[in-house]
Amino acid sequence: MFFRETIETEKDIERMFHQVREKMRQRITLKKKSDRGKFVVPCLIGGIDYPSAFCDIGSSVSILPKVMVDHLGLEIEPSKDSFTFVHYSQRNSGGIIRNLEVQIGNALVLVDFHVLDIKFNWNSSLLLGRAFMATVGAVCDMQTNKLCVT
Repeated sequence: MFFRETIETEKDIERMFHQVREKMRQRITLKKKSDRGKFVVPCLIGGIDYPSAFCDIGSSVSILPKVMVDHLGLEIEPSKDSFTFVHYSQRNSGGIIRNLEVQIGNALVLVDFHVLDIKFNWNSSLLLGRAFMATVGAVCDMQTNKLCVT
């Protein structure tokens, strides 16, 4: 009924369906890729070198383990935030550290960190979230597994 009330002729409609069918035949199937791992950057905080700070586009906050905060002697501002992780475990924030200087290459970036009492792993405990990534102009190339900060 719809086609009978349009200005297109049956020939026009047949031509449109033929074009769509041709495009479907030319469709390219992309090969599935495996997980490329994680994006990490080396950084310096309070004179201490952290070789693998994890950049996470899925995280709305940056996280610093409490043991690192204690080691650096940083002042913590109270916070009532709590976090639920992918595996459904929950943690309450141990506070916030505002405007902590993080050195990435030659640049100093001010980052707000939530302090969590989590198991410390030197290579994966420092998490830099979306606000950090937006600040440094991070561009993630998932095909080559490269992170470019501008």
